[in-house]
Amino acid sequence: MIHTSYTVGLTTAQFKALESVMVDQDDWITNAISERARIAIEDISNKYTAFKINKGEAITAVGTTAIIEAAYAEGVVGIATDNYTP
Repeated sequence: MIHTSYTVGLTTAQFKALESVMVDQDDWITNAISERARIAIEDISNKYTAFKINKGEAITAVGTTAIIEAAYAEGVVGIATDNYTP
């Protein structure tokens, strides 16, 4: 399920420059952000698992989305800001 979509604006120069180094700019952007999200999901899942194990608590969240939401709710992770990046 898609939750959010992004539109990226490029100048003509940027677009033409990218055409010279990649076949499909849209595919490249989609792959880059999807891979970064995959890494963040893995990191959050690992942090949340370690957090629950260290507290001696069962992990009741089932599935990726539930684990991420639980990690936010229990303060394991937070939203990145200009002053805080995990």
